[in-house]
Amino acid sequence: MEFLEVLKLFGPTAGAVVFYIWRDWKREDRLTSRIEKLEAEQREVILPLVEKTTTVIALNTSVMQRIEAALEKKARLNDGESKS
Repeated sequence: MEFLEVLKLFGPTAGAVVFYIWRDWKREDRLTSRIEKLEAEQREVILPLVEKTTTVIALNTSVMQRIEAALEKKARLNDGESKS
């Protein structure tokens, strides 16, 4: 049934109701499409970046732990020399 047929059968109020329902349905359809595109972008672009960043942070943490251990060892050696 077309919009004009509804308008003729049920009057302008029913026609307005049908129009607003149709308009809102189209708006929701566009919004759903946009959300799906954004979610796909997150999966395709952002998620790999987060994974790479996590790897880099883990490697950086490992290096920092080794540096800290070396500095502590050096500090203990210096303390031993200064006490002698």
